[in-house]
Amino acid sequence: MNAELAETGPDLRSPVEFARFYRLHLPTVYGYLHRLCAGDQATAEDLTQETWFALARELGRGNTACADIRWLLTVARSRFLDHARREHRRELKLTLLRGAPDRTEAPDADTVLASLDRLAPLHRLVLMLRYVEELTVPAVAKAISRNVTATNSLLARARAELRAQQPEETA
Repeated sequence: MNAELAETGPDLRSPVEFARFYRLHLPTVYGYLHRLCAGDQATAEDLTQETWFALARELGRGNTACADIRWLLTVARSRFLDHARREHRRELKLTLLRGAPDRTEAPDADTVLASLDRLAPLHRLVLMLRYVEELTVPAVAKAISRNVTATNSLLARARAELRAQQPEETA
């Protein structure tokens, strides 16, 4: 083995070396993500797959220096953080759609989506544009050909209709 290869690790462009590297480090990457995901097996599997795809992309670009467990765990952590941020934004959007940001518990996604299906089409549209597509109120107004004041009123009525669709909580 030459000195250059020892510094950069195995040549993972070889299918045999890649398979060996994969078998050796898969349990570590998956175990790390499984712990980060608090035991959520499906999410850990998805993030593990994304991590290995990132390695394959880098190898395809000729970057063999990333053939290292430390690099894989750094990518795995980044994938987890991206996932956590997406989930947090999704929960915030559901809370906004429900119109109850002061509640301590975020609404169940299935409940909110089922409630959206029962809304008047225009109400559903403005809520989706505003809170899911994250358009500003002026952008929503332009999309539905109304002025900003009318759109704010429409959004308030749509949020009220959505709240009315939610099951009553017991205290």
